[in-house]
Amino acid sequence: MHSHWGMSLHPVQLTVERAARIPRIHVVIRLVLLLALGTIGCSSIYWFLYLALPALVAALVTQKGGPRYLSENAPRVVRVLRWFASAYGYLWLLTNELPTSEGSHVDLQIAIGGAPTVASSLLRLLTSLPALLLVAVLSLAAAPVWLVAAAFVLAAERMPTMLADFLTLTLRVQFRMIAYHLSLVERYPSLEGSVAAEPERSTSS
Repeated sequence: MHSHWGMSLHPVQLTVERAARIPRIHVVIRLVLLLALGTIGCSSIYWFLYLALPALVAALVTQKGGPRYLSENAPRVVRVLRWFASAYGYLWLLTNELPTSEGSHVDLQIAIGGAPTVASSLLRLLTSLPALLLVAVLSLAAAPVWLVAAAFVLAAERMPTMLADFLTLTLRVQFRMIAYHLSLVERYPSLEGSVAAEPERSTSS
């Protein structure tokens, strides 16, 4: 399977059914939420998770073995990641809906696979670093893009497709890195297949 690296889809796919109209009040709500998140020191939390999660995976693999980790724990992890993907989609002005247990307009699909071992899980602390650097660069670029997108929403209650595509791309690469870091997939995070036209959803809310 892995020999078809450039021919098969990446096992982590994220698409967004974007809102065609974004009411101006949503910009204010998101600003308040982002400021609240900033006050709790999210950057420190992210670094803690980056270091702790591979160790947690290694502990589970030690206890259960790689196949049981993928069959028992990985599906639950994917459900949590889908909730976060939906939350990020809302914060990044891509949808108007807060994440719920009833589904989302952010569709995160992860084809779980691989053969994780204790050593390979811990090695992700090193092998994930280039992908983390890519995510950091994209995230830095996404900050001013978000501000420009917010200005467009305040002016016309719409986000230009080009800006929405970039924010979606950044979100997709982030979750590819997370899935790799958690040993859910073997394929390395990349921009592959990240640029695609995504549907807009008509909404009045």
